[in-house]
Order: sequence, then structure tokens, then C-alpha cells
Amino acid sequence: MSLLPSRNYSDQAAAGLMLEVKKGNKQALGEFIWQNQERFYTIAYMGSGDADVATQLTIMAFKNAIAALRQLNPKQLQGAAWEWLAQFIVDACAEFHMQYSSPPPAASDTDPTADGSGQMDWETTVILGTQRVKRCLGTLPEEQQKVYLLRHTMGLSIDQVASVLNQHPDNVMAWLFRSRVQIVKCLGRG
Repeated sequence: MSLLPSRNYSDQAAAGLMLEVKKGNKQALGEFIWQNQERFYTIAYMGSGDADVATQLTIMAFKNAIAALRQLNPKQLQGAAWEWLAQFIVDACAEFHMQYSSPPPAASDTDPTADGSGQMDWETTVILGTQRVKRCLGTLPEEQQKVYLLRHTMGLSIDQVASVLNQHPDNVMAWLFRSRVQIVKCLGRG
């Protein structure tokens, strides 16, 4: 028996909570916001770099998610509650960038074989411990840290990370590969 609830249990609990929000249960609404506000704000802050903007983006994303939830049957999500919900903060960040940022830069020449990341066995590094990975993560350039955290901690897709950071997906993939390579090298040094 595992110590933590299974992903299916968590997704079922999220769908149940969203169903209660749809019914108008204010306590469920408060719990829904409480459970997701940190993730939303973190993504918004990484995308905007400004605390006030991140707050506004978080509020806008919650308003849009709750409005959309009223039109949706949460049981139709079938275990994809966070994937559905994450799109609202990603869309808010993308809208912010369309209004206030220059267009994303063109894709740079990204060849994963050039830095060795094309041959990485990433899963084996997890065995070495999360504390060591976190310490190594702190040594990375800022853009690589953001990409790594948005992808691996927040669970966003490459395209979603690109929208949040206003970058081309190829650049995001290159930064992600490079961050993995540098973390593996750092873990190797101990």
C-alpha cells in the first residue's frame, strides 16, 4: 500500500470538488481557490516577473476557470483536472504577453546532440534525491530554472511553458534539455 494517494484518487477528488463549485457551494469554491492559488500565482509570476501583474493574472484566470466550469461537467475531465485548469493561467499569461510584450523570439538553432542532452536518461537522476536536484537547480541560469520548474514542478506542456514565458517552443525545449544536462553534471560532482 502506498503512502500517498494515487493520481486517480487526486483527480477524482478534484473532479468532485469542481462539481461542488459548479453547484454553487461557496465552501467548495474557497477550497478550490485555496488548492490552486499558489500554482496559478507561481506560473503568472514566472511569466510576468511582476507581483502585481501576477496577482491580476491569477484573479483573471480564476474568474475564467469558474465561468467555464459552469458550462462543463467536471466528470467529463476523466482524470485531467489540472491539465484543464492550467490552460486558464497559461491563456492569461499569453494574453498579457500579446498586450505588453514583444513577439516571442524566433527559434534559435537548437541541437540537443550538441550539448549531450539528446542521450540523457533523465529518470535515473531522480534516484539521486530531490534535495540534490534542487541544489543543482539553483546553479542554472534563470531561463533554464523557469523552464525546468514550469515543466517538471507545475506539469505544463512545452507549448504551455512557451506561452507563459513568451518564447518559441524550440527555445523552451533547448533550455529544458540544457537544464537537465547541467543538473546531471552537477549530480555527478556530488
